[in-house]
Amino acid sequence: MTQRRVLLVDDEISGAQVLGMILAEQGYLVTVVGDGRQALARLEEAAPDVLVTDFMMPFMNGADLVRAVREQPAFAKLPVLVISGAPEAALRSYQLGYQAFLRKPFGFDAFVEAVRRLMPA
Repeated sequence: MTQRRVLLVDDEISGAQVLGMILAEQGYLVTVVGDGRQALARLEEAAPDVLVTDFMMPFMNGADLVRAVREQPAFAKLPVLVISGAPEAALRSYQLGYQAFLRKPFGFDAFVEAVRRLMPA
């Protein structure tokens, strides 16, 4: 069985690294980057099964990142978990096309479960 991969994008790097370690403890191979531009630059190399992205980030917000990822045929159907301190209703106008949402702060168990549910069979 191949190791499942997660690309985790959040400008709060220390928090992202903690989330990455939690996922790694669950057996996932995690690539952590600090913004959307870095995520796009590492997308092919990371070859994620799931994209986890913060919404509010410098240079490129989560909506712009998801749109750019969806434009790449190999990642057009990549499952996306959006994390944000803003309520989900505030993000609806962006038409993100994500499959799951967690509002910060969230519990680690809820985070791991959200990622697990998005993993392709």
